[in-house]
Amino acid sequence: MITKRISYLDGLRGVAILCVIFFHAYSYWGAVETFDQSKLLRIFFSYGFFGVYLFFAISGYVIYMSMNLNKSSNMLTFGFSRYLRLAPLMFVASVLLYLSSFLIPERPIGSANLQDFLPSILFMQPGLLTKILSVDIQVLDGSFWSLFIEVKFYFLSAILFFVFKDKELKGLLILYILYLLLTILVKLGIEQSYVLLTKKFLAFLGVNYYGWFLLGIYSYKYTHRLSARHIYSVVLIALITVPAQSMMHGGSVAILIASAVTVLLFIAPLFNRSLRYILSSKVLLFFGFVSYPLYLIHQNLVTGLAIKLHNSGLELPSFVYPLPFIVLVILVAFLMAKLEPSIKTLLLKIIPNKIFNMSLTRK
Repeated sequence: MITKRISYLDGLRGVAILCVIFFHAYSYWGAVETFDQSKLLRIFFSYGFFGVYLFFAISGYVIYMSMNLNKSSNMLTFGFSRYLRLAPLMFVASVLLYLSSFLIPERPIGSANLQDFLPSILFMQPGLLTKILSVDIQVLDGSFWSLFIEVKFYFLSAILFFVFKDKELKGLLILYILYLLLTILVKLGIEQSYVLLTKKFLAFLGVNYYGWFLLGIYSYKYTHRLSARHIYSVVLIALITVPAQSMMHGGSVAILIASAVTVLLFIAPLFNRSLRYILSSKVLLFFGFVSYPLYLIHQNLVTGLAIKLHNSGLELPSFVYPLPFIVLVILVAFLMAKLEPSIKTLLLKIIPNKIFNMSLTRK
């Protein structure tokens, strides 16, 4: 049994958030930046978005672990604990992003409106809310998309685990395989309405990303039971996820390699104590600690302020423009992370937490 799995998972969170930050700061927003970013840096960080998939794998591990350790006795308790984990810092981040949008018109996503808080509060895609309410609703930051996917994963996992008593969450694997089969059928030219509609519905649920969540779930099964069967399961999920991710990106060889590297980064520490030790370093643990608030606030603040700095007329090497604002958002994220327990305490004083039998431990 891995004794420091939480520590090394926090270190993996640190790796994931660093990948995402540098992807957005140096590669993703080249079309809107008013300066020409270094081509070398743009290419080097162009696959940093795989940090999001690493977050998905970590979530699969942690969520399934919390279910099996009986930290939630029923679906209501589970749902409340997840919301309590996500909502406080999401709200703080949303307020910060909303107010800063008036000071930083250069931010890539543009201006913000009050109704744009709804996706943050409800953890629902703005497009769906727009259809329901017939009001134009946007998201306060593009990074929020992965939170919407995660919440659907939580909801579906809870239904399977608590309602249908699917303690192994085999239903998630079935749905993922179904989605891949439908994708293959479409690529073969079989496009009957029921095939397209089913595939579209599964994609709406986020099932196209379930390979990463399942990688985390089956990794937990291995660390918890240490059986050869679960080693084979982890390897099998990895072998499915890597080409599936490449297929979703048009069969790119580069995506195939990036997927394989991400999968190896996640599963290799399961079998190597030295890697777990490296991932438990203080630097990576720090970034793991601030990873959630940093993920929420970094994208538009860093790029918007970098553009503002360049537009001020200050001539600097292009790679320098994002740097001071990366440091700034790291400091703000640290303050937010330190503030989180106090916010939770305040919420639990308002909400009758004895009904939910909640605790304030970080998960």
